[in-house]
Formats: sequence, structure tokens, C-alpha cells
Amino acid sequence: MEILESLLRYYVQGTRRVDEPTAYALLQQHSDGDSTMQTFIERYIEQGKQQGMELGLARGRQEGRQEGQTVVLLRQIERKFGPPSEAVRLRIAGADAETILQWSDRILTAQSLDGLWH
Repeated sequence: MEILESLLRYYVQGTRRVDEPTAYALLQQHSDGDSTMQTFIERYIEQGKQQGMELGLARGRQEGRQEGQTVVLLRQIERKFGPPSEAVRLRIAGADAETILQWSDRILTAQSLDGLWH
């Protein structure tokens, strides 16, 4: 029962989808742990799983976009300056998405790899 109360408190305060009087009424009506309350807990857990999956998918898409940007930048470097060294590959692999985007813009006007970085 304490766990259920904690879950409801979190749900009420965290999501604001259920107000406190409604949550209290649910606890009073179903304090014996009947199937209605069990269903509520199962739905709550399933909702958390779904949100976790959505977050994971969004993160995966972001990582995929960054990987694609990295591949394109390395190809542009190779076309403009020749095959990139291992140091260049590591520098790009360690960069965040915003930096890779900046370098991708700079390669259009850079006269050398040094000009790409600065």
C-alpha cells in the first residue's frame, strides 16, 4: 500500500494528469488491492516503459544523424584535401553534433584542414 501511495503521489505531482482528491478517492475505494488498482499499476508501469522506448528511439535517431554527418564530413575532407589521417578521423569522431555541423559549413571555404578547425 505504501508503494502504491508513493506511485500515486509521483503520478499526481509529476504528470498533473490526476489531481490529489481523485487519487485519494481511488486509494480509499480500492485500498484492499483489488483488480482495478492492479490495472492502474500495470498501466503506470507500461506507460513508463513506453516513455523509455520513445526516449531510446529519439536518442538512436540523433546518434544516427550524427554518424551520417560524420561520414559526409569525412567524405568531403577526402574529396577536398585527400584521405584524412587517423588523427583527423578521431577528432571528428569525438566531436559533438554542433561542431560537426560547423565544420561541414567551413569546409566550403577552408583552404586547408587547419582552416576547417578554426
